[in-house]
Amino acid sequence: MNFKIEGNGRPLVFIHGLSDSLLYWEFLASHLKRDYQIIRMDLRGHGESYLGNDEVNIDLYVSDLKNLLDDLNLDNVDLIGFSLGGAVALDFSLKYPENVSSLVLMSSFSKSDEYLTNIFTQFKDALKNSLEDFYDLILPMVLCPEVIDDNREALDQIREFASKTANTDAYIKAVDACMEFDVDDSLSKIEVPTLVMSGKYDEISLLSSQKTIQKKIKNSELIVFDNVKHNLLVGKNNERVLEVLEKFYS
Repeated sequence: MNFKIEGNGRPLVFIHGLSDSLLYWEFLASHLKRDYQIIRMDLRGHGESYLGNDEVNIDLYVSDLKNLLDDLNLDNVDLIGFSLGGAVALDFSLKYPENVSSLVLMSSFSKSDEYLTNIFTQFKDALKNSLEDFYDLILPMVLCPEVIDDNREALDQIREFASKTANTDAYIKAVDACMEFDVDDSLSKIEVPTLVMSGKYDEISLLSSQKTIQKKIKNSELIVFDNVKHNLLVGKNNERVLEVLEKFYS
């Protein structure tokens, strides 16, 4: 497993989403490492982490995280998860509540309902064709049109790089893991302070589903970002997310 540790202090563990890597958190890590210990990990088959031969499901990602924290002698952490990473954070907090101080769920989900299953099926079909097809499908779901237009050259470069380096088999298995995930009926068991962040125009993890998660977790708060879709860490929104996190941990 590939991971990175920076800074000292209260340990914050960041878990990225489908097809991402620990680099997704670069902006937040570069600022928060001044006051906190930042732990970032690549999920199996993502970034520089090997996929291995185990059956991939959310439980396996949780087991990987627990093993990492045990190796680092960390028995109490704050979890921050984006999308798939939020599902991992939720499952971890339910399995190991004594090891979690707080939760931050960004554009995440607690189960694959009919709507989300349809989205995941589209992801899987695209991935079976090519990484490029998947990228072209997901891009307008995660970014607003103006962001895509303003960053077209950089996004095209990312697409080209990903097509040469991405492990599509790992992504397909991750999608299958998402489709099997369901902890919706257990959310009321979560007692730690929880922050739910949602993009108002998210086409993957709908705002309505984020509201449901927030209502079921007792000690929780919902923050909606008006100008984004699924990917909250875009442009000036990076600074706003950073401010929200700093306030949450203060």
